[in-house]
Amino acid sequence: MSVYGVVGARVRTMAAGAPDATALAVEDGVLVAVGTDEEVREVVGARGPIFDVGGRTVLPGFIDTHTHVEMTALSRHVWTDVRGLSRDAVLELVAAEVRRKPPGGWVIGQATFGQDLPTKAELDAVAPEHCVALRWSMHKFVVNEQVLRAAGIDASFVAPPGMRAQRDQHGALNGVLEEAWDLLTAPAPSRAELSAALEETLGSLFLANGVTTVHEIGYSREGIDVLQELAGSGRAPRLGVLLTLAPGHQPLADLSRDAVRAGGAAGADRFWYHGYKIFMDGGRDGAFRGNQLDLPAERWGLLTRLYPTLVNELYRATDARVQVYVHAIGDLSQELAVSAVERISALFPDLDHRIRIEHFFNESYGTDLLDRLVAAGGLAAPNPGFVIAEPDDPARRLPEGASKYALRTLLERQHRLPGNSDTAGAQPFTTNPWFTMRCMLELTNKNGVAVNPSERIDLEAALRAFTVDAAYSTFADQVRGSLEAGKLADFIVIDRDPFEIEVSELTSITTLATIVGGDVLHGSLEGTHPRATSNPPLTSVLAGPNTRAEDRSE
Repeated sequence: MSVYGVVGARVRTMAAGAPDATALAVEDGVLVAVGTDEEVREVVGARGPIFDVGGRTVLPGFIDTHTHVEMTALSRHVWTDVRGLSRDAVLELVAAEVRRKPPGGWVIGQATFGQDLPTKAELDAVAPEHCVALRWSMHKFVVNEQVLRAAGIDASFVAPPGMRAQRDQHGALNGVLEEAWDLLTAPAPSRAELSAALEETLGSLFLANGVTTVHEIGYSREGIDVLQELAGSGRAPRLGVLLTLAPGHQPLADLSRDAVRAGGAAGADRFWYHGYKIFMDGGRDGAFRGNQLDLPAERWGLLTRLYPTLVNELYRATDARVQVYVHAIGDLSQELAVSAVERISALFPDLDHRIRIEHFFNESYGTDLLDRLVAAGGLAAPNPGFVIAEPDDPARRLPEGASKYALRTLLERQHRLPGNSDTAGAQPFTTNPWFTMRCMLELTNKNGVAVNPSERIDLEAALRAFTVDAAYSTFADQVRGSLEAGKLADFIVIDRDPFEIEVSELTSITTLATIVGGDVLHGSLEGTHPRATSNPPLTSVLAGPNTRAEDRSE
């Protein structure tokens, strides 16, 4: 359909200063009118169909600014799901997998943060002739002896920059590896398997949840090729791919030898190379923090590069007008990253570079670093969905004494909160923006225990995070993020108005239609009139206070 209209809607445009509307018109993938039913009917005329959605809510398509689609797809379709299982149950599942695979075969299990997993010795006992790797996350995993041998990791092993092979109190390898997935020799799926896994994951976890644009951190060259095929054939959301610079997870670029690749910053295409990702340190356990400096250096966080290297990388990318995401979790790595952004700001005083620091303000000791970053033109990009995995006991939350997920403070100073799921399989439910928005409104963990409740934000701010704020943080604010004439026709139709339901019901909102560039990629615009709905029971991981959305604006 090159021309059509949608009428009878509650159109929440998310456009600054613009009133909400009841209708919109689409022509050649672009919004040509947003207004009343009468205005849209007049614009469309007899040139195309008119869909009456019977009072349903229409929103801009959601934008996920940072995720790992390929790893999530592998965890769903190629690896074995062991998330939430007891240690004994995991061992039973591994043993069952071993029995059906020939010696030398691989068993890869996807677990989740903080899960009690078997030790190397226990894995060796059930799989003496097979390779077994169990992933807490993309940052940390435990393997058996067969995996270590296949990777050439022995007593004399010296880890490359940014990686670590843990040892026990006697100095022997205990099978726990950090930031070292690249060293393993696990077989890749066939291209057909990978294509099917990626298409299903993009459909069920992203399009079905109203996500119309995904910014993927590339995992493999073949995976990127498949993503490009899916996007080009209309079987995926818009896809902007970032390449990780070496050293780092799955590095696909090296500025010491590779030419800077110009990204499609505006993101009006279905697929484009968006920019680069740089790892400054590791994950939660590999973060480079100041409270480690009185420990032996081998127990510090996993710093990948020094300040001059980072400045050089940022300079080359910025000079080529390519956006960069800098992963920095610990306060020391964040200091290095902020200082480097300040240097870039001084070198390019008139350039709007929007360099992002990923995970910034998941933990904080005040606002000095944030204020410096904002003043230098950078953006903090925290991960509110991670709050679900925080321990009940505040004393066990890392780092000690830090403020966790200070979202209200962040918005007061930065005025924007880039929405993202950042899952690589450990928490696939964060791909639903309504889940992360609920986390923003509640700031509770999976057991309903409050985590920094004074920093909760309201629903309007949470919706902005996945629409206008996400668009701005990825240089796409001129083409999407709000529903305005002249912008891309990326929008969704949902079954309920989020402002009229309980916060606990946000995660059961159903996306009736997901439209990308005017094309319906999920659901249908037909038959979206009001209907009776029943809310499915929430799982324990989503449990939390039953509070109305509009009451979360304190």
